[in-house]
Amino acid sequence: MDLKQVKLSKSEWESIEIPVSDKEKEVLSLITKGYSDVNIKINRTDSLFTYLKIEFISEIEEFLFCKYFGDKIKDLIKKYNITCIKFEKAKGNKQKKHKILGVERVGGEGAPVEEPETNDGICYIELNANIKLKSRDQIRLNRMETINPETTEIYEFVLYSHFEKMVTEHFKQIKHWMFHYYTLKKLMVNNVDKINNYLKNCIVAVLNLFESEVDLGFIVDNSVEFIEKNSHLLKYSDMTLYEHQKEVFTAAKGVSSKLILYIAPTGTGKTMTPLGLSEENRVIFVCAARHVGLQLARAAISCGKKIAFAFGCSSAQDVRLHYFAAADYTINKRSGGIGKVDNSNGRKVEIIICDIRSYLPAMYYMLAFNSARNIVVQWDEPTITMDYQSHNLHSVIKRNWQENLIPNMILSSATLPKEHELTQTIDDFRAKFTKPRCDPPRIINIVSHDCKKSIPILNNNGFVVMPHYVCGADYNDVIKVSEHCDENLTLLRYFDLKEASDFIMYAERNDFTKSSAKFVRNFASVDDITMMSIKLHYLKVLKSIKSPEIWSQIYQHFMENRCKRIVSNSGIDAAGNKLSKSVSVGPGATYRTGTVSINNKIGGTPLSRLASQQDTILALPRLEPNGSCAIYVTTKDSYTLTDGPTIFLANDVQKVAKFCIQQANIPAVIMKDITDKIEFNNAINEKISELEHTLAFEEEKLTNKLLGSTGTSSKTKEKKSKMKIASKMIDRSLVADENPSIDKMRTIIEELKGMVKSASLNDLFIPNKLAHLEKWAVDHNTKQSFTSNIDEQSITSIMLLKDVEDSWKVLLLLGIGVFTEHKSIAYTEIMKKLADKQLLYLIIADSDYIYGTNYQFCHGYLSKDLNMSQEKIIQALGRIGRNNIQQEYSARFRDDDQIKTLFTKFRSEEKPEVLNMNILFNSGNIRWNGTDYVEVIEEELNQTAVEFEDDASDSDDDISENEIVVGEQSVDK
Repeated sequence: MDLKQVKLSKSEWESIEIPVSDKEKEVLSLITKGYSDVNIKINRTDSLFTYLKIEFISEIEEFLFCKYFGDKIKDLIKKYNITCIKFEKAKGNKQKKHKILGVERVGGEGAPVEEPETNDGICYIELNANIKLKSRDQIRLNRMETINPETTEIYEFVLYSHFEKMVTEHFKQIKHWMFHYYTLKKLMVNNVDKINNYLKNCIVAVLNLFESEVDLGFIVDNSVEFIEKNSHLLKYSDMTLYEHQKEVFTAAKGVSSKLILYIAPTGTGKTMTPLGLSEENRVIFVCAARHVGLQLARAAISCGKKIAFAFGCSSAQDVRLHYFAAADYTINKRSGGIGKVDNSNGRKVEIIICDIRSYLPAMYYMLAFNSARNIVVQWDEPTITMDYQSHNLHSVIKRNWQENLIPNMILSSATLPKEHELTQTIDDFRAKFTKPRCDPPRIINIVSHDCKKSIPILNNNGFVVMPHYVCGADYNDVIKVSEHCDENLTLLRYFDLKEASDFIMYAERNDFTKSSAKFVRNFASVDDITMMSIKLHYLKVLKSIKSPEIWSQIYQHFMENRCKRIVSNSGIDAAGNKLSKSVSVGPGATYRTGTVSINNKIGGTPLSRLASQQDTILALPRLEPNGSCAIYVTTKDSYTLTDGPTIFLANDVQKVAKFCIQQANIPAVIMKDITDKIEFNNAINEKISELEHTLAFEEEKLTNKLLGSTGTSSKTKEKKSKMKIASKMIDRSLVADENPSIDKMRTIIEELKGMVKSASLNDLFIPNKLAHLEKWAVDHNTKQSFTSNIDEQSITSIMLLKDVEDSWKVLLLLGIGVFTEHKSIAYTEIMKKLADKQLLYLIIADSDYIYGTNYQFCHGYLSKDLNMSQEKIIQALGRIGRNNIQQEYSARFRDDDQIKTLFTKFRSEEKPEVLNMNILFNSGNIRWNGTDYVEVIEEELNQTAVEFEDDASDSDDDISENEIVVGEQSVDK
């Protein structure tokens, strides 16, 4: 992870100016507007009226219904004798009415609801036989002629498609009709603008007619298809704030000081909450991982927020403003835009983004223009480095907390310790900001466990991991694990929905649960069935088994019938040779491959050949050794990595990199050709580097010559400005006269760059390219297999880098990038761009990198060499499934002990994050003595002070002891 607390580079500045997509802007707008209206709902799905862009008129609504749905619904009514819908002709010029289940609506959208004349449960549709449209409306309606009702995403056509299938399958007694019933029930409550009321009322009438026949158990039993893989549920759903965003916006309002403990799963918008908070407050966003801060900055700029940056600051004078936030500036005479910005005036700043070392300068900068009461600090991922016994950021964090003057603090993390675990931090905050005759600060605990996705955990043998597998046959362990999951509901994301529903229905059908956990007492209607409710009920069933003896029976049943989610690709060996399934010709021979038993039925028949014959196809059965399932990510297991990129977390990234190259089975001849090209390019790079160094020296000499003698003023601002102007004066015509060698060196450098050899691999060796799949996964479903798409320019740019290992260059040709602590900034920037655009197939990263990425990953591997705390494992899992859509996800553990750590309940004193936060987020000098928190005695305090000074000096902080100067203002500490 990049925890370097340094100033932003040029490429980082440029990256924040790249606008986000229109879809992302809609989400950002929702968050911003959501601060004042937490119940805001937005749905951009087109109805017929919004697609045609015509004014809503009841006559046109009726015309559209008759044209596209009326006759079809009449045919369904006639064919299946549907009695809950009746079509009637409108009488005279009376106002039309269409009644649904005793409620009649007069007119069109937004018309008042009247009391019914009857309550017969029938939807009466009154239609006018002849409707004349205006010419302009008829012209707009011509747009519909090119629409295919089968593929369009216009909402009414989507609704009707499910409606028609539901009715047809219901009367044919196909139970799958309940899939369409469930989908319609969810779609009908969406906030789509101007839905056709005629169609809507017909659908509601039939839904109510079928309601008594719905089998809720069947829906739960098929919840993977009905909910998890039902693309329409997410695709057409309303955009709303997450519950935790609603809570934090509500809690942030008010003048009293507050400490908000903000716990929500990764990928659910915590990082973007400052956009909403800044509507009424000034926000200081603190992040250890700069990449997170840059992501927020890019989002803020895209929605017009005024922001500032404090990265690598030794004083408030190092703060830099974005152009939007500039109050004082000069005008560039050439372009007419903003020229030089006065960074000392930050009165317009709404959000300042800073790293940990720069928090105090950022704080004093904001205090120079705002009251402390109007500032909110959101500290993102404060648990970073808290799993280490010591870290060079610990003293900085301690100092930040001790000298903090802002009374409104949000500590935000998916793995933040609970309120009862942070007693020392909370007591210290209360003591510090409680003023005489004032109420003490509010402590607000926000805990969210959003669960719209399932990211199943797979062990190293390809089996799905669930609590009922982890616990074993001892029911006491089941209770412990269930209680732990109840206290940490973020783990629900990693419960496989199919396994959970299978367990629920097995226990229900066999009457193994207590009455409180019975299905009928927890699910009363379709509205009660969601992914979250099923997983919560699964935990309830686990804790409600009637007896330990029954649990033993349940455990044995599931272990015996447990199936692998990822089956080893046993049809091919590690070298790519196909394996044949051969059997003995002797009588009675039987063997088992996978789940199929093969009996030898040819015993006693004449032999067809008398000698052994060696084929290129090897013999089976041969199974992969335990613990190696789906590990061959560059060859035979690559097809299992679907829908998007994969992240492979390991401590020793070099070892994983070498393994990937080794297993890629690139022939020696091709590998030699690649390495020769890389060596040739390395030699070219050396020559280019030498020439560029000489060129820079000669250009400096020429600059000094143009300026004249520099004397002792060479370091003044005036001199620097003149040198900059002189550098621009060095054009080719001037160079030719003054120093022809410079022009020649420039030409040679360009020629050398043109000599760089492009290294590329045949698609046969690039994971999940068509030729690769035909070799390694010919008999498997490869429809969703994901592959890389790296452009030639990026490959050439990497090949030109001299401070990148050759193995990483080979990996790039395979679509694999590496993120770890190394010196090549250029390599890192290229990898970030490729990762952001999802052009890489796989990213190999060290464990600390988990906090520094918000890229979208569909699968993740946790290597055996990782030694992580429970909180850090959850953070690692949080890198997976950050997309806004439901795809195939998986978290693949290479070590089962890590899975046990995840599902084990630890005491507070066993969690390093809890101990360190109570010690460091505390104004006092305390330590943990093994049983309690105690004050540090004087001798220890002196020793701590020495260590503190050493750490502080390393940080390059140079904050004045008495005041911070901002422009012409000063703020007393």
